[in-house]
Amino acid sequence: TITIVETSCGYIIGGYSNTPWKSTGKYRAATKTFLFVLSGPDISSPCKMKKKNANDATAVFDNSGYGPTFGEKGMGCDFLTNGSFIHVRFGRSYESDPSGRRISLAIKEMEVFRVTETSSSTSATIASPKNQRIQTQIGLPRPVTRFSEDINKAINAKQQSLLTAESEILHLEDSFKDECNFVTTFASGDAKDVVTLNVSGTTMVTKRSTLQVVKDSVLAHQFDDTKWKQGCDTPRVKEWSPDEVNVWIHKIPGIPNDVVDIFKENEITGYELLALKREGLAMIGITRPGTVCVLVDEIKKLEKESLDFVTLIEHSPYCFGRILDHLRLKQLHSQGLAEEPASPTVCESQMSRFEKVVKYYFPGDIAKSILG
Repeated sequence: TITIVETSCGYIIGGYSNTPWKSTGKYRAATKTFLFVLSGPDISSPCKMKKKNANDATAVFDNSGYGPTFGEKGMGCDFLTNGSFIHVRFGRSYESDPSGRRISLAIKEMEVFRVTETSSSTSATIASPKNQRIQTQIGLPRPVTRFSEDINKAINAKQQSLLTAESEILHLEDSFKDECNFVTTFASGDAKDVVTLNVSGTTMVTKRSTLQVVKDSVLAHQFDDTKWKQGCDTPRVKEWSPDEVNVWIHKIPGIPNDVVDIFKENEITGYELLALKREGLAMIGITRPGTVCVLVDEIKKLEKESLDFVTLIEHSPYCFGRILDHLRLKQLHSQGLAEEPASPTVCESQMSRFEKVVKYYFPGDIAKSILG
């Protein structure tokens, strides 16, 4: 499974485990676990933290009272989800990230995906295009026959062991590239592709491309990029450039010119602007009480406006959530990261409503791909 958490302050962090989560209340070993930080306010580039000890029997912790947990709890877990918070203590059982952070953060959204292999048979693996490419790249040497039988045998055996080692190295290089591509799939993407939905009072966040994964559906047309941009030419506050922030602060009545200059000199972006509190304003040199109060009040208004930039979906959150989970799995399947998803599992009391919502968004035969 791969766990991805977006925090309320803008970090995207997570972990990968090659063993399924259970509720045994015990630690378990996992041979290929790692943690990662993809982005955040002070993150210049994604980083990955492996286990310090590959044979560590406390790689993951299974407990029904917590969410995904990595590392030994007695030492202070490296990664622990508990309720609406995630507690990060990198550097215990896993490697430390460059900042050596030890923080507790509010969770904005968390998702756990099941990762499946595309093939389980050895024969299929040997015959895969990747292995054929590696074999072609290495080539097959001609056996040595010019010396005595014993010397020929020794040279050919040594030559074969070198070829085997080279093949293993190429496999590791390809595995590393696949792993990078896998993580990059979740880390990359245009921020403008992220859509916030208000589903009858429940906030849901996803990508516009996910909502468009089923062609010719109502959702695909509703969130079509070309139609979406009409009437929405003003970018959200988080996407403001320093110049746009300067335009905003110029419009606030009573703000001294020296304060405007401070914002300009520090090249404050929209994302940074929303994070500024009294302490942050003091750090950049704005300390006059009246000015601080005005700026804090104006920033709060911007934050509210940014949160209000959502699309209303007037359907059952339960039913729409099941549809959204299914679309996310279909999106992963289209990228070769998951199997073709089965029809969503829906409780009996909601089945009739679920079918109506599906038929509304996926008219005609399209609904059969979800309802089965």
